[in-house]
Amino acid sequence: MSDSEKRGWRPSRTQKIVAVLLVLMGWTALAGQWADKGCGLPQGYSQVVQHGTPDRDEGCEDEPTGPTYTDNYYG
Repeated sequence: MSDSEKRGWRPSRTQKIVAVLLVLMGWTALAGQWADKGCGLPQGYSQVVQHGTPDRDEGCEDEPTGPTYTDNYYG
């Protein structure tokens, strides 16, 4: 058995790039849901990591320091 057969299947460079782009597009789509709830898009990215997609009562409220997360959102 040769060394290449022992390693098994490995994704090509192109497949890795496409996979990363798909993940980033999905993350952007989810962050956009937070942006619709009053958060900025950069803050939406972190909200996706911390809370996932927003529920009906989750969003961001305007504060003097910028939008902040709330679980009592009525927007």
